[in-house]
Amino acid sequence: MTVPATETLPLSAECALAAQSDYTDLHRECRQTEDIPLPHAHGIWLVRRCGCPHHAYNRKRPAPADATGAAPPCSR
Repeated sequence: MTVPATETLPLSAECALAAQSDYTDLHRECRQTEDIPLPHAHGIWLVRRCGCPHHAYNRKRPAPADATGAAPPCSR
C-alpha cells in the first residue's frame, strides 16, 4: 500500500533513538519495514511502518528518463 504524500508516519523506537548522536547505528536495528494490518479488519493497522527517511522505501526516487531527458513514450 502507498501512503498519501500529506501523511507522515511515526518513527520506530530504534529510529527515534538513532536521532541522537551516540546511537546513529540503531537505524540498522529497525524492523518496522512494512505495515501490518489488524487481522479481519480493513484499514486498521496493528503496526505502521517506520517513517524514517533512512529507509530505502521512504526515499524519493527520480523519474526515469532517456538520454534527452524526456520521459519514455507510452507503449499502448
